[in-house]
Amino acid sequence: MRKIKSVGIMSFGKVMGMSGALLGAIFGVLYGGIVIAASLLGFASEDGGFGALGVIGGIALMIGVPIFYGIMSFVFGLVYGLILNLVLGMAGGLEIELE
Repeated sequence: MRKIKSVGIMSFGKVMGMSGALLGAIFGVLYGGIVIAASLLGFASEDGGFGALGVIGGIALMIGVPIFYGIMSFVFGLVYGLILNLVLGMAGGLEIELE
């Protein structure tokens, strides 16, 4: 058994930020696609619906959500890394088995 006594806070923040951006890309494409599809269906109706505004909003979601998730995950990753190091110090580390 090996022990993890601390984590690199910046490294942890980068990993969390990249993971959050990837998750944000998945959600952004999903929600952006739904908004675009709904706006195009509304545009085809008699009253016009959202039209081009919905398409622009959907594209903005596809771009903005991954950026937002990435930044927020990075910031919270830094905070969580600090807390994790504090807890690891108090608990004496985290035991893991490496092969």
